[in-house]
Amino acid sequence: MIAVCEPQCKGISHEKVNSGFIYGFRLAYPQEKIVFFADATHFQAIQDILENDKVLVDNFECRPIKFKAESAFSIAGIIKYYLLFKKIFSELLSVKVDKIFFLSTNPIILYTIKKLKQQNRFKNIFCTFVLHGGFEDIANVDYRDPYVPAIKHQFAISNSSWLKAVIIKLFKYRHKILPIVIRKILSPLFWLYSKYTLVFIKIFRLKKIMKWKHSNHYRYIALSPHIVKNAKDYIDTDYLNFHTIVMPTVFAQPCAPANNNFVKFAVFGYGDPARMNKMLTLLSAKNISKPYEIRIISMDGRGTDGFPNINCVSNGKVLDRKEMENYARDIDMFINLYENTRHRLGCSASIFDSFSYLKPVLYTSNDGYNYFNKPEKPIGFRCENLNSFVDKMCDIIENYESYKAELNFFINNMLEYRVEYAIEKKLDALRRSFTFDLDAKGST
Repeated sequence: MIAVCEPQCKGISHEKVNSGFIYGFRLAYPQEKIVFFADATHFQAIQDILENDKVLVDNFECRPIKFKAESAFSIAGIIKYYLLFKKIFSELLSVKVDKIFFLSTNPIILYTIKKLKQQNRFKNIFCTFVLHGGFEDIANVDYRDPYVPAIKHQFAISNSSWLKAVIIKLFKYRHKILPIVIRKILSPLFWLYSKYTLVFIKIFRLKKIMKWKHSNHYRYIALSPHIVKNAKDYIDTDYLNFHTIVMPTVFAQPCAPANNNFVKFAVFGYGDPARMNKMLTLLSAKNISKPYEIRIISMDGRGTDGFPNINCVSNGKVLDRKEMENYARDIDMFINLYENTRHRLGCSASIFDSFSYLKPVLYTSNDGYNYFNKPEKPIGFRCENLNSFVDKMCDIIENYESYKAELNFFINNMLEYRVEYAIEKKLDALRRSFTFDLDAKGST
């Protein structure tokens, strides 16, 4: 039996990469049952996307679990995760299984698991953890104290006649005043809650918890080689048993390149609304003579109101993968505006959406994209800042026909990368991260 757990995600969050790991396990261990400890909505999302990707994962069973990942950094969060993992570990031991693969983690999850493993009955359970965006915390010196508005308390009741007048006024305008009063009451509570959460965040830092009581019973998976390379500046990745499995993705069937009368760009999935607004402000100042489209294939169109040639297709609703794929069919390029500080220690799923749907990329430089856009075999255009990004976008808009050959060149490169990054090429690495051969080292 292969035990897999997703202790944080619900619904369609991380559904693409998680489905890639599930499919990888089916290929790596074809005779084993895969038992998936996850929220029921996430299990359904995995089933849906596997069906959409036309891959079969049989002998795949869900053990529904409940959690509140958003409130993990609290005493209640620690207790709930502790009880949850105690129940899961007990179930594993009852069927003589001593390994479990976690599709995500955070410091509280890791801490509770390490506390549990101090118990004699659980000490020989082996755990592998996939690292996502939260791993960026190892490079943070400290957390910034979140902004909290000043709270003023005024008690200036001087005499009963004044008090009587205030009470009359309050009653007369109660419908307008009540929301204000509620806000005044809730504001201090939110302030206290933010301080309470901040204390836990400062205590439970990921790097500290990873090093605390570390042993060869723990493995970590980075989703790109650049993550391990950059992480070496902050932690000992060899000591912590790091493995690399390039983000497992079930790639869509190749389709013909777009052949439009004018260029069409798209933001696919999560974007950066603030950066998008800055980019569109710069773009709108240009004297562009040719038509173009920027399609927002996500539910987040913030920062795009009032700008021309924007097409927000979701109308504020969450699109399923099939809808997103349909909207991407005639797109020429995916655009990405992450700052150069993003994804130094993480891997964006959006770059693999580009590989999957064969959409060359136009992006502002960041390590997560730069690693996959290699100079000797490029898959798109790298720009060092928003100004150069806008200049390149304008040139593509004005000279679309002359760019088509280069876009096709990028697509051919992407087809070659798809072979290199295919799940079938990662099975040995997946097995090594999960079998706990204590003499084996991490591998790509």
